[in-house]
Amino acid sequence: MQIRLAGVWKQCFKTLRIFLILWISVVVILAFIQRKLMYHPAPAVTLTVAQHPFVMELFPHATDVRIASTSGQTIRGWYLCQETETAGDRPLVLLFHGNAGNRAGRTQWYELLLKSGCDVLAIDYQGYGDSTGTPSQAAIEDDSLAAWDYVVQQLNCPPDNMFVMGISLGGAVAVHVTSVQSQANTAPAGLITVATFSSMVDVAAWWYPWLPVRTVLLDRYPSADRIVDVTCPMIQLHGDADQVVDQSFGRRLFEAAPDMAANGIMKRWVSLANVGHNNIVGAAGPEVLEELTVFLQSVAAAVEDR
Repeated sequence: MQIRLAGVWKQCFKTLRIFLILWISVVVILAFIQRKLMYHPAPAVTLTVAQHPFVMELFPHATDVRIASTSGQTIRGWYLCQETETAGDRPLVLLFHGNAGNRAGRTQWYELLLKSGCDVLAIDYQGYGDSTGTPSQAAIEDDSLAAWDYVVQQLNCPPDNMFVMGISLGGAVAVHVTSVQSQANTAPAGLITVATFSSMVDVAAWWYPWLPVRTVLLDRYPSADRIVDVTCPMIQLHGDADQVVDQSFGRRLFEAAPDMAANGIMKRWVSLANVGHNNIVGAAGPEVLEELTVFLQSVAAAVEDR
C-alpha cells in the first residue's frame, strides 16, 4: 500500500512539474511578445488627408501635419479645419486614438466633433500609419507631448481653447498629457475620455487572471494615479456593454479624479446603455454629440464668467 501511495505521489509531482514548466514557458513567451499583443498598428507608406475625400468634404481646409518627437521620430497627423481664417474662434480637439488601426479609421469621430463645433488635430503614434518608430508607452507619451507643443506653438492655439480627447488606450494618453500640463499650470480647457481605464495593469489582469501581469507588464499606463493632478473640467463616457474594457475600470478612473475642476465645473460620468467598445458612435452618436456639446458649452460659459 505504501509503495502504491509513493508511486501516486511521484506521478503527481511529475505532473505538477510539467505543468509548472509549461506555465513558466507561456509566461516568458507572453512577456516577450506583450507589446505585439497590446499594440495593433496599421502601417501605411503615405496617409495624406487628400486621399480621403469624405474627410476633405467635412474639413475643406484640412492639411497634413509632420511633428518631430523628442526621441527623433517623425509623427504624422491631420489638422482638420473648416476655415483657416477663423480657426481661433473654434475650440480645437487634440485627439488620441486607440491601440489599433490608424487615423484614417476615425472618420465617424471627426464628423461628430465637427458637429460639436470643433477643429481636430489627429495624430498617429510611433509605428502607426505613416509615423516612424515603434509603439511603447514611453514612445506614445513622447508623441503626445510633442503633439501638444505643436498645437500651442505651430497652430497658435492657447491651452484654454484646446480640449484633449482620447479613446480607449488614447484615453490613457490624454490623461497623461492633461496631468503633465495641469502640473505646469497650462491645463487645457477640458479632458474628454471615452471607453478608457484606470490602468493597463487592471485591464490586463482582468483579461489574463492566470498570469502574473502585475509583475511582468511593461507598459502600465497608470491613469488613476495621474488623473488626481488634472485641474481642468472632464467628462468620461463608457458603454455599459463594453467587453474589451469593462466599464468598472472606467468608473475606477472617474472616481480617482478630482470632483471639481479649478474653475468650479463638476466632473461628469456618462454611461452609454447597451453600447460596446467599438460601436460607440454608431450605437450612441446622438447621445455622445449632445453630451460633448453641453460639455463644451459649459466650459465656454465658465470662461466668459471669469
